[in-house]
Amino acid sequence: MRARSRLPVVLFTLVVALLALALLLSACGGTSPATSSTGGAASGGGSPQKGGQLLVSYMSEPQNLDPAADWEGNGWSIEHCLYNTLLTYASAPGNAGTKLVPDMATEVPTVDNGGITNDGKTYTFHLHKGIKFAPPVDREVTSADVKYSIERMLSPDTRPVPPATSFYMSIEGAPAFNAGKAKSVTGIKTPDAYTVEIDLSKPDATILYALTMSFCDVVPKEWVEKQGKDFVRNPLGTGPYVLDHWTAGAEMVLRRNPNYWDWRDHPDAWVDGIKFTFALSPQTALLKVKAGENDVLGDYIPPSDYVSVMKDPVWSKQAADAPAIAIDYLFMNVTMKPFDNPKVREAVAYAIDRDKIIKLISGAGSRLDQLYPAGLPGHVDGPNGVFGGYDVAKAKQLLSEAGYPNGFSTTLYSHNVDPWPKVIQSVQYDLAQIGIKAQVKLMNRSTYWTLISLPNKTPMGLQDLWQDFPDPSDFLVAGFSKSNAVPNGLNPSYWWDPTVEKQLTQSFAMTDAKARLDLFDKMQQETMAQWPAVPLYQPNVNSVFSKRTEGWYLHPVWIFDFLDYWLTGN
Repeated sequence: MRARSRLPVVLFTLVVALLALALLLSACGGTSPATSSTGGAASGGGSPQKGGQLLVSYMSEPQNLDPAADWEGNGWSIEHCLYNTLLTYASAPGNAGTKLVPDMATEVPTVDNGGITNDGKTYTFHLHKGIKFAPPVDREVTSADVKYSIERMLSPDTRPVPPATSFYMSIEGAPAFNAGKAKSVTGIKTPDAYTVEIDLSKPDATILYALTMSFCDVVPKEWVEKQGKDFVRNPLGTGPYVLDHWTAGAEMVLRRNPNYWDWRDHPDAWVDGIKFTFALSPQTALLKVKAGENDVLGDYIPPSDYVSVMKDPVWSKQAADAPAIAIDYLFMNVTMKPFDNPKVREAVAYAIDRDKIIKLISGAGSRLDQLYPAGLPGHVDGPNGVFGGYDVAKAKQLLSEAGYPNGFSTTLYSHNVDPWPKVIQSVQYDLAQIGIKAQVKLMNRSTYWTLISLPNKTPMGLQDLWQDFPDPSDFLVAGFSKSNAVPNGLNPSYWWDPTVEKQLTQSFAMTDAKARLDLFDKMQQETMAQWPAVPLYQPNVNSVFSKRTEGWYLHPVWIFDFLDYWLTGN
């Protein structure tokens, strides 16, 4: 070991252990996204069978399948079939699915196995030998491919612009490389073909979780360069499946990767292929599941059908339903008038009846009065959480104080996938009660995500944040930091605060778990005092599976783990 002292390393390990304990406690409390009496646990059905084509429906297609650039739920589920990372999560529902396990690496680095050294600032990974990229690349993966893939994700020249570079700024040399001031990331080293060493500038309690994210999927340089801008629709990795074809707006088909061999915990992905159908409404897709013409409902149960499905003696047994560690919220772009005025933003917050929204979505979610959902370390228990609720009189008063006694006109944006059209119409009605006349514009989901990532395009709209890993920094960095208040970023409010930025930086190196969570509570209070967003609700994640589909469950990270599902009767 090169550690000067074991004490910082022990404390660093304790932080990670406490985060894992928080996950365990949240799962015991029923807030783990894949723990449910209605199908969150894996289904039965006897021994797995190989063969057949799994049929999955989504209302809209992914923006792209370039792991460096994609940050969308259904994209991640598909990329999980195509790529691999150094580490991943166990293939299991509930708390078991939050366990870090090796993927391309032979083991998870720890202090005990020598993988974490240098006072928690050096991580060493050893690659399995024999991992090969899919045809036509057809060659073995080396440590140079891992370095290339992470550097490509951090590069200022990558297009589409990678949205999550902020998670990796603790790697030595990453800030300089990301700023275009260095030719490589000095903290990513490849001492031999099967060893990757990552050096941090300071201990970072989130780095192992960050390395599991799809942004770090390993890709072959020669294929990326050959495809150029078309790589976003022509992905290639090391996973159990490869892309057969992708017909824009209609379907995508995956087939087995002949070079794949499973070095993890199941002998192979079970189905021969997966067909993703796009442009089906959730209502139509649900009917097709019941008719045996669709196997997995990708866009969740339509609110209008939620109660009937959950009460149905047959289909309730084919449904999975549980709270997601996620938040749906209304953002206000602080760079566009009149939302540059914090009193206007606060007036909007008090004008929205969030209890009504819960009824509109048929109870498939719970009201949320803060930025941290239940199940995430840092969540504040209690009926009002961080701030109070619905108060029309106070909203009118604030709007008058802001200089808009008669209200104003604006535009509300949302994608067209349930339940958001109902949610945005409810917000529109509530705003009208205080004089704000808001025109609603709906569009398909992929177009919407692109639009809200551009500056000065959307004054107000809906946004969601889903847990990437169990730490409150995941939510603040993604939705409310300077690093994401940029074109193609994930902060559509474009709000950030210098004080909160300094506190975020401080938090990554903290080793006292309680003090760290206290600081995140303070950051949340300071953020909400300026009202860049209105938390609306914590959604449930749910789906319905066909009667021929077995092994299904909802994974706490991937949502759908298609590798574990199989089909009967093949």
